[in-house]
Amino acid sequence: MIYPSFISTVSISNETRLSIARMQARLVEAQTEMSTGRHADVGLTLGAKSGITTSLRQDRAQLQAIKDSNTLVATRLTASQTSLTNISDLAQNFLAAIVRAQSTSLSDNTIVAEAQAMLRSFNESLNASVDGQYLFAGINSDVRPVDSYFSDTPPTSRQAMTTAFQAAFGFDQNSPNVATISASAMQNFLDNDYAAMFADPNWSNDWSYASDKNVRNRISRLELEDVSTNANQKAFRDLTAALVVIADGGFEKMSEATRGVLLEHVSNLVTSSIGAVSGIQSTLGVTQERLSKSTETLGLQISLIDKSITDLEGVDPNEVATRLSTLTTQMEAAYSITRRIHDLSIIDFL
Repeated sequence: MIYPSFISTVSISNETRLSIARMQARLVEAQTEMSTGRHADVGLTLGAKSGITTSLRQDRAQLQAIKDSNTLVATRLTASQTSLTNISDLAQNFLAAIVRAQSTSLSDNTIVAEAQAMLRSFNESLNASVDGQYLFAGINSDVRPVDSYFSDTPPTSRQAMTTAFQAAFGFDQNSPNVATISASAMQNFLDNDYAAMFADPNWSNDWSYASDKNVRNRISRLELEDVSTNANQKAFRDLTAALVVIADGGFEKMSEATRGVLLEHVSNLVTSSIGAVSGIQSTLGVTQERLSKSTETLGLQISLIDKSITDLEGVDPNEVATRLSTLTTQMEAAYSITRRIHDLSIIDFL
């Protein structure tokens, strides 16, 4: 027996609409894969292997964080080297001024004025900062390492100088009695009371707010490095002592013999500080070299991880383009059929 079957335009239309909906979803996936270069649903596509990509991405994020940190550290080290070069140049110029003063080719008032100007510049160099972080403060990077010696309100360092001078000689640096200080008395002051001002604990109490501990950064997964220096280094103490005693020690009022003792002492301090500053620059230079190599290695590691991730999550752009074209053609055909079914009317057959 033959049974009649009925074809409904409504059922055909509904089935076509469902087919279009499925193709639209696949089309969206293909468009996503074409724009991102990776599977639209990585978890669904990779299954158990999706945990591998998650682990790889975590490793990449860690390496990238270290690399980004290294970039900031490199900037700080470069700025530190610039400040150290300025300090070294300042010390060299001051030593030249001392030599001229010892040969009497430089007036007393002139070398005092030069020492005062250099002390101001030296304070500025020690207070250098990058992005609000002080370069010579050690781990106290949010605290300015030293006060300006000649600020309007005398800092504790200047007060300490005045106190030590008065305790040693019975009058301050501005007194005319400075001319009565003997060479031996000045030498005793320099070797004892004055030297103690720049040794601990007086240095930390009166002169410096910096920490003895330098900033340490992880420059790779396995390496931790000191990436700064601090104002408590002997080089900076010696140079401070040399500048202060000329700039604010009543030098222009002293007798010739006393000035000679003072200049000889200062010359030794400056010479020592120049060598020590060079040593600090060399140490930071080694750190810069290690930082550069570590950053380069991190870049290579990140590139390898990116390749591994792409191999797992990536799609073939040619295959996706072909699929996208096929789906687009199918969608157009489906829309055309739907439109024709919609236009069918029994009136046309009557």
